[in-house]
Amino acid sequence: MTKQILAVWAVAGCALATAVHADAVATEVETGTTTVGGQAFFDLGNISNQLNNVDAAPTGTGFDVKRFYLIVDHKFDDMWAANLTTDAQYSPDKTTSVVSSVGPPPKTTTVVTASGSGAVSEVFIKKLYLQATLSDALIVHAGSYTSPWAPFVESLYGYRFIEKTQTDRLGYAYTADWGLNATGKLADGVVNYSASITNGGGFKNPSRSKYADYEARVGVTPVPWLTLGAGFYSGHLGQINTSNENYPNNTASRWNLAVGIKEAGFRFGAEYFEAKNYKSANASTGVYSASAITTDSATMPVSDKADGFSIWSSYDFTAQWSVFGRYDQAKPSKDVVSTLMDTYFNLGVNYKPRKNIDLSLVYKNEKVENGQISVSGADANGNYTLGGTGLPANGATTSGQFHEIGVYAQFAF
Repeated sequence: MTKQILAVWAVAGCALATAVHADAVATEVETGTTTVGGQAFFDLGNISNQLNNVDAAPTGTGFDVKRFYLIVDHKFDDMWAANLTTDAQYSPDKTTSVVSSVGPPPKTTTVVTASGSGAVSEVFIKKLYLQATLSDALIVHAGSYTSPWAPFVESLYGYRFIEKTQTDRLGYAYTADWGLNATGKLADGVVNYSASITNGGGFKNPSRSKYADYEARVGVTPVPWLTLGAGFYSGHLGQINTSNENYPNNTASRWNLAVGIKEAGFRFGAEYFEAKNYKSANASTGVYSASAITTDSATMPVSDKADGFSIWSSYDFTAQWSVFGRYDQAKPSKDVVSTLMDTYFNLGVNYKPRKNIDLSLVYKNEKVENGQISVSGADANGNYTLGGTGLPANGATTSGQFHEIGVYAQFAF
């Protein structure tokens, strides 16, 4: 009996010790704070899009949810933190071709075509990173993190829910990418910076590429109402891998400048960019879409340059009402189709019923001359085509017009 009693006490003691240890571990794991939030952009309006004077998608009237971010932030302690931000998109049923190359150059190429399984709404990761705050001057992020340039300009612009920034909507910048990033503030916050080493394919493509891409930005706020910024990008956009590394290829590069003024309800800003080898145009049709990085063959890819500028202004004439406008102009193909031109502007009035809700009546207008481009932002994570194709010498129109009027809105929680 004594042995049985001792055995029972021994088991109970082990169970108690295990419970205490488990509670301590649970307490340790649960230490920190977690916040959950979200942000959505949506609109209801009418679009008229014409390519060479012929109606084309996305012409029509409809409702669209352009973005919905679900944001989870966790702070472990004063040094360590983590973030998960999801996004969503609508994907129509489509046929997909997979290209594979076998053997050393010259390689044989196999194309496998497969049909989709129907239109679906997809949720994907935009940001997922671990953060280490070493000091105000050095905060390190590992994973998919905010890119140095495009979100910086968004903060100066202030109306991201109306339109992406110029470099983002034309395909010259990502808003997030997978890799390592460092940010920080210097000189009592007067100088800030962000520098990234990434895979180069953007947040939707976490796959490994042969070489890393590099992006950096420096911002200066000499007085509270003025912000200046300069940025740089160089890399292969995640397109070089073991199957094409021995073929001729180009390097994509981009330079940016930006200025932002915000004082007494007035906001003014401008962005300028020069880019090389992001895409190239077809000299016969004027279509600007082909990759300028690699051709997966021994043929040297076509090199092409682009530049453009964007200016914007807004005025908050009360706490709830404001007016805004923006004008963009870009030349996407200065080396191949030098006359290809994209011109865009928007005008609107915004009503803010409370701090985290915006409602705007907006008019948008865009014109592409002497060619055709693809622009990001017509619908949820989608692109739309603007302009026309053909040889101007043969009388082709080679231009397109885009008009939209609608109500744009955002909310955050």
